[in-house]
Amino acid sequence: MTKIQFTTPEGLSGEVELTAERMSLGRAADNALIIDHDSVSSHHGEVYVDNNAWVLTDLGSTNGTKISGERVETFELTHGGTFTLGHVECVFVGDYAEEEETPAYHAAPTHTVSSSGYAATPINKSSRSGFGAATKPPSHGYAPLYVLGLIGLGACAYAIFTFMNLSA
Repeated sequence: MTKIQFTTPEGLSGEVELTAERMSLGRAADNALIIDHDSVSSHHGEVYVDNNAWVLTDLGSTNGTKISGERVETFELTHGGTFTLGHVECVFVGDYAEEEETPAYHAAPTHTVSSSGYAATPINKSSRSGFGAATKPPSHGYAPLYVLGLIGLGACAYAIFTFMNLSA
């Protein structure tokens, strides 16, 4: 049985079985292989058979697919090989009858490295901002502005009153 075993950064683990010659992989429910973790893109990649070998292709995912920390676009899966989808650690378990016994991935010319574009930019989560709780306490230093506004309104009202009396 050919499958991909995975473990999330939170320690949750699971596996997805490869049952067809071409299968989509991602977080969304319309994928054949679903890995439900926020770091995995909704349509992260595709797994398919090419010349009797399983191949994984990244479809331009946000957090990428990596082997030994190196971002890759396409690579051949071998039994026991490890890779990362987003921040989820994965191990490919091949069919023992069809696969050679190889302990893990090694530097081989079977993958393409992506080194440019938005997808190659590392994400610094500490610099993110959003609609969460306010990080700065509310300031009550607006009183002088309110007073200045009221003085301006008073000056305008006095100018209108004076203009109306002069023209009458």
